[in-house]
Amino acid sequence: MAGMQRHKMIRLKESIQVQKPLAHVFRYVSEFSHIQNWDPGVQSAVKSDTEKTGVGSTYRLVLRFGPFRPEMTYQIVKYEPYSCVVLKGKADSFTAIDKITFNRSGGGTWIEYEADIQFNGMQRHLEWALAPVLKWQGSQSIRRLKQTLHNKPDSFPDRSWFQSGSSIMHFLMDHMVLPGMVLFSRYGYEWEARSWTETKDTLYGKKVVLTGGTAGIGKAAAFSLASYKACLTIIARDRNKAEKIVNEIITSTGNPNIDYYLADLSKMNDIRQVAKKIQTQKKCIDVLINNAGALFNHRQTTSEGLEKTFATDLLGVFYLTMHLKEALAASKASRIINVSSGGMYTQKLDVHDLENRFDPYNGAKAYARAKRGVVILTKIWAEQFKQLGITVNAMHPGWVDTPGIEKSLPGFHQLVNRIMRTPEQGADTIVWLAADRQAVLSTGLFWLDRRPHETMVFPGTGTSESERALLWQKLCDMLPQGTNTPAGIGPLTG
Repeated sequence: MAGMQRHKMIRLKESIQVQKPLAHVFRYVSEFSHIQNWDPGVQSAVKSDTEKTGVGSTYRLVLRFGPFRPEMTYQIVKYEPYSCVVLKGKADSFTAIDKITFNRSGGGTWIEYEADIQFNGMQRHLEWALAPVLKWQGSQSIRRLKQTLHNKPDSFPDRSWFQSGSSIMHFLMDHMVLPGMVLFSRYGYEWEARSWTETKDTLYGKKVVLTGGTAGIGKAAAFSLASYKACLTIIARDRNKAEKIVNEIITSTGNPNIDYYLADLSKMNDIRQVAKKIQTQKKCIDVLINNAGALFNHRQTTSEGLEKTFATDLLGVFYLTMHLKEALAASKASRIINVSSGGMYTQKLDVHDLENRFDPYNGAKAYARAKRGVVILTKIWAEQFKQLGITVNAMHPGWVDTPGIEKSLPGFHQLVNRIMRTPEQGADTIVWLAADRQAVLSTGLFWLDRRPHETMVFPGTGTSESERALLWQKLCDMLPQGTNTPAGIGPLTG
């Protein structure tokens, strides 16, 4: 169906049969101007002239790409009525040659579609990773086309279009958050960074609490936050590592306002104790960064009887945040930043099996589900904490080359290590969300490289209102008695 070709080209092939007359189907699928009626990746499609559709007909498309609206063009280069249409598409990062053929089949029409897609610039290095998702999206697009044609009357106007190749590209540009895709790699970071301007904002005098700041992304974030003059507190499990990192940061940045607290964030008792110390000694917190996380390849339980992935990556985040909410509310405009993972796109959170008891344990899946839970909590908290003056956002760092990834996912690391990000690149959005004055204007979003992304791409990975309510209730039931939630707080109702 789809696969890699030589000369860095991806070829897609799809076919469908629809129970509509050939003449009507041809007119519908060879005219592009109504693509926005069924393709969510297209904001508008305008024919450049008023001439009859045929060779030379050109269409200007405006795409939806997060907050951006890039353009691309398509031109018909071959037009054989009721038989074949060939189109050439061009955008900044790719070109596509699409061929659509039509044949009568019984009382309906058989459509065959081929697309040769070639990337340029930094994306050309990732055709091997793009091919599988393009194949998947190609099949999705053609199913949508079939449904659209099925719903159209035989007398539908001589407008709109079929071009699943460009639909795939629009999807890719609007949803470049699929595991293994361009934006997860260092190429994605470099591409986005072209448009950034250096922020003049600082964190001078701001009290920042960071979990997991002794290694990997957290360590890189700690150095950067300190360089922004933050009063930085690191929560760490290992005293020797914490002392070493604190000394290194002070020496490197010249910022003396760096300290640490010890806690094992998989243990709720530790979290309660450290939160109490921070609240008592710091009085208020301006930024809380929930960065600590771990992937365990074998199911383990903590000394408190909790499954370790759930305890560390989801319940621990919930516990710490809820215990520090009063200190956060004491700041005039505080921020919570939750570090998730792009892997969460592949999984749905099972609210009936939060501790991974029932199915055979898979460490990567358990981790992804917990990180999905963190994103769900981000949206709930964003709504709940508005009244407290707290903004809440989540982010994911992309594919980052860290010792933790190399140890827990050695096969994955070996496959993509040549295109992985540095810890500093992975930490960039964390620091930007903490420091930039524009970042505080948004809440409840999911960020990669300083721009918001959708939280669901694959069908079946979303969460219903009742599931969010059940997740919230289960987590609240695990809070110790006497831990108050803000007045009126409950799960999202939207």
